[in-house]
Amino acid sequence: MTDETPWLTRDQLRAWMKLVAVMELLPAALDQQLQRDADLTHFDYMVVAMLSETESRTLRMSALAAATNASLPRLSHVVSRLEKRGLVTRCPSADDRRATDVQLTDDGFAAIVAAAPDHVRTARRFVIDALSDEQVRQLDGITRALLGRLDPEGRFAALTYPRSDGEVLCEERLTGASPAAPAGVLFRDATADDTGLLRHATLAAMNWKASSFVDADLDRPEFAHYFDGFDPARDHGVVAVDGEGPVGVAWVRFLPADDPGYGFVAEDVPELTMAVEPRGRGRGIGTALLARVLDAGRAAGWPGVSLSVEDGNTGARITYERAGFRTVGRNGDSDTMLVRS
Repeated sequence: MTDETPWLTRDQLRAWMKLVAVMELLPAALDQQLQRDADLTHFDYMVVAMLSETESRTLRMSALAAATNASLPRLSHVVSRLEKRGLVTRCPSADDRRATDVQLTDDGFAAIVAAAPDHVRTARRFVIDALSDEQVRQLDGITRALLGRLDPEGRFAALTYPRSDGEVLCEERLTGASPAAPAGVLFRDATADDTGLLRHATLAAMNWKASSFVDADLDRPEFAHYFDGFDPARDHGVVAVDGEGPVGVAWVRFLPADDPGYGFVAEDVPELTMAVEPRGRGRGIGTALLARVLDAGRAAGWPGVSLSVEDGNTGARITYERAGFRTVGRNGDSDTMLVRS
């Protein structure tokens, strides 16, 4: 019997042992500072911080678990401790009486505002300021690759945070000036790694009325160009995530005149596609996704955003009209709509 264990090379072992040391030393350093200065553990801090990131300072337990990269049993224990200190409260969810919401109290918000500056300084001291800008980008890529193995379904928040509208612990967040978001939902920018998600969403958008198309149809060029080769350096998208994973996505692509989409207007006007999973409908997720994409377009200076909406898709049409879209053309049984920035 031969030994087929793929033993680490010397270089691999050297890198692995350094990672093991960081995993041991960094949590202790973060905990030490927070417990000394704020009477919080690092996990306590993450729970309070994630609640402070929402407009209502409220998240469903399952969404809070995803936001803090934690199991529900661990989170429940910590929330009980924070509740006894008056930093959070628990109550049945207004959307689903079977679920539980956690809300940050005024004392809890005051605690995160007081604790954040020293915590950020500690994070900078031990990690960020020890690296160059290029090394920070490399760290993002390395941790993304590791999380792809540790959390392949994307259930936790590390790949969904920060959301597309700001940075971690920026001043606007701590003063409560964050844009409205549905309860229990986080948002992040779409990346080149989301091609599979965009493919799935394209099929869902095509089958808004009935299951007329199958996955194999997406290989046709007139459909594939909506997701294949998505490039965040030019295109833009926003993914909504709840406690069960991605629940909706809206994205735009700049398509050329010789390969236009169904809602094509001009090469410098990107075309929008959007889909929300059945469990997310009726929660304002589509409206929130659309608003974030349009905000990005205004910031980037796009002249407008176009889309195609089929006859009979009244719910989608109402959402688009409320966002300012107006019909500017016709393509088969669909209207081409445009909103100008």
